[in-house]
This record gives sequence, C-alpha cells and structure tokens, in this order.
Amino acid sequence: MTSRVCLAVICLTVLTGRLAAQADSNRIRLSARGTSDAQPGILVLSGVGLDSVRAIIQRDLTYSDRFFVPPIPDSIATLHGQLNPTLYQDTGAAWLVELEPAIHGVDVKLYDARTGALRNQATVAAPLDGIKDDRLAIHRISDQIVGWTGGVGIAATRIAFVMGLKQVWRIDSDGANLVRVSPADDLAMSPAWSPDGSLLAYSVYRDAVWTLYVQKLAGGAPMRVPNSSAGSDYGPAFSPDGRTLAFAHGAEKGSDIEVADLVKMCCAHRLTFSGALADNVTPTYSPDGNRIAFMSTRSGTPELYVMDNDGTDTHQLVSSAFDANDKALPSYTPSWSPDNAQVVFGRDTQAGGAGRRLFSVMIRSGQVVERSNSGQNEDPSFAPDSRHVVFKSRRSGREQLWILDLESGATRQLPTPGVAQVPAWSRTLGPNP
Repeated sequence: MTSRVCLAVICLTVLTGRLAAQADSNRIRLSARGTSDAQPGILVLSGVGLDSVRAIIQRDLTYSDRFFVPPIPDSIATLHGQLNPTLYQDTGAAWLVELEPAIHGVDVKLYDARTGALRNQATVAAPLDGIKDDRLAIHRISDQIVGWTGGVGIAATRIAFVMGLKQVWRIDSDGANLVRVSPADDLAMSPAWSPDGSLLAYSVYRDAVWTLYVQKLAGGAPMRVPNSSAGSDYGPAFSPDGRTLAFAHGAEKGSDIEVADLVKMCCAHRLTFSGALADNVTPTYSPDGNRIAFMSTRSGTPELYVMDNDGTDTHQLVSSAFDANDKALPSYTPSWSPDNAQVVFGRDTQAGGAGRRLFSVMIRSGQVVERSNSGQNEDPSFAPDSRHVVFKSRRSGREQLWILDLESGATRQLPTPGVAQVPAWSRTLGPNP
C-alpha cells in the first residue's frame, strides 16, 4: 500500500505489558502522531478475546485515510482490567478507542486522548471472531468511530466486480470475504448496487445477447429487467431511490440509454436519440436523482454528457481535450460522487488509448483535475465518503482493482486471484445486506 505516513517507532516506557497494573503516575509514551492535523493518531485497545475484532478495526481506520494508526503488539493493546485513559495523554494520539466484550456484541468507547475525556460510547451487536459475513458488523463499528470523529466511514461496504471468465464477484472493502454472485455457468458483466445494498444488477450473456437481471443478495431467483425492444442491455445504474434502473440498450446500429421501472418491472423507454451508429453507455445518477451523466460517441469521439432524468436538456459535461496533433482524446466511464461535488472519469492522455488516467470534473466550476499519473486506469466508482474511488488499473502488470484517496493521492491494491475489472462500490450496508 502506498501511504503518506511512515510506521511509528513504538517506545514503551513501562516495565510491564499489563496496562491495568500501571500506577497513575506512569505515562505510556508511543509515537502516535500523524503527519498533520488532517491525519490524527488513534489508538485501539481491547479486552481479552477481541484481538481479531481489534485487528479488523485498526485496518479499517487505516484504510479510511483519516487517521494514523500505529502498530501496537497484542501484549500492549490487550487490556487486562479497567482502562485508565489519562495514561495515554503523552502518546501523541488524538483519539483512544476502547473495545470490551458485551452480551452478543462489543462495548465501544471513544476518548479524547489528550484530556482523557469520554466523547462517545455504544454497544454494538457483533461477533467476536470476525469471520465471514458477520465481519460487516465489525466494519460498522469502524464506521461508527469515524462518524464520531466527524467523517463518513467506508468499512461496512462491498465492491462488486467482474473477474476471470466474465463472472461477477463481490468482496469486502478491506479485501476479505470474496464471494461469487453470478451463476457459475453464465458469462456476466457490469454489476451495479442498489442504494440499500440488497440488490445487485448485472448482465448475463444468453442466446447471443446480454440480458439484464436484478439479483436479491439474500437469495431467490434473478429477476429479468424489461427493455423496449430486442437487443443487448448492459452498464446499469440504480436511481438514488432504488425505483428506477438506467442502462445501455444496444443493437447493431448503436446503443441508447433506457430506463425501466423496477417496482412494476415494466415501462422501459429510451432517454437518448442520437442517431445511427452512435453509442450512449455507462449512465450514472446525480445524488438527487435529477440528472444522469453518461458517455456518448455522437461527436465521433467518446465524450461525457449530462441530461435530466427524463432525457431532456442534454449537453456536454466535460470540455473536449486534444492531443498535440489536435486529435480529440476520448473520455470514459463517469461516476458521480455522493456529495454532488464531482464526477470522476477515465480519459486518454495520448492518441491510441495510451496513458489513460483518472480525472474529475468539479460540478460547480467545471474545472477538470487529474487524479492519477501512472498506469492505465479506468472504470472508477465512488465510495460513500465521496473521498475514495475504486478503479481498474494495469499498473501491477495485469488488470487489478485499486483504491485511490482523492485527498492525498494515496493508493492501495485490492488483491484478487484473477484479472479484475468494472468495479462498483456499494453504499454503506445495513444489518441485512
């Protein structure tokens, strides 16, 4: 993982690892300072039996890019008695997290490490071993901690993507709990999450066409999404209220953006009418659901456009870019941030598809900002904090998934056993995703 901080050197000044046995006159001195006020140090301590829970939460807080989490040996981080938060006032940390076993869950407390004052607490239903799907409950503890400190957490989320021989998989945001979603015998592509995380839409290749289905992740048969006519359907996007699905509907003469009513499973109709041989694909909704951004080749080059959700008021979203020979450079796969501040997308920086980078267009100003400067990068998808995006990149030598922190530029790889592409990041998932 590329990080903007170095690992702290842990300098213990106590004579024993049993923190509860220390006299109040002692102070625990750890190098727990971040590199700036924007990344304060945070210490996570836990009672006996919560080592796995603590490890997951520490990793989640690190991946939030909002804290510096110093590595602490289990012998020091495990509490053997009542916590005295005043002992940590000299650690350089801004926050102190205490985890203790509770009936069917975990007691979580957040202290101001500089003053020792209790800032927030809750009892959260969660397993103590941190395995399988129950890991989401532990991720929700991490998001609770981030929320208490004024941020938006991304731990209790999942990323769907296409891997290997065109099958849809999902994985937790920390890279654990890999599960195949689409049927093993089908070719599948272009996954999309419903706003509440209970559904996943994706296309399946059958009878020489791509057909859209909506799958309940809790179980049950996939439901076919209606379209307006014969042809292939792909690249879906749920409206923010979850009632409508936008997607590309294509035939030999090009493709257009359509929408279908998911409540009634009917009423599919076109929103774009750009003429023969033009492709309109990869729709993404604005957070209020009033607008849709998409890619179109109507000008002869893939460009980004935006329209109202009824297909009216269509105009170019991002100004065209040109190479040294005045040739237009294609733009691809937009993703609208949940806070409505920007749309991130892929764009070639050289003719012929070389140097594909990630860029953002700021909604208010129209300013275009480059977000990546290495590798062949595309297919971005926003996390619910509007700060992180997952994308496909070849920077490791093969197509893999990477996560980018837009504020710092830090990246980390999301390891998968096979070639991975077309990722889609869920919103925060509730207890029954």
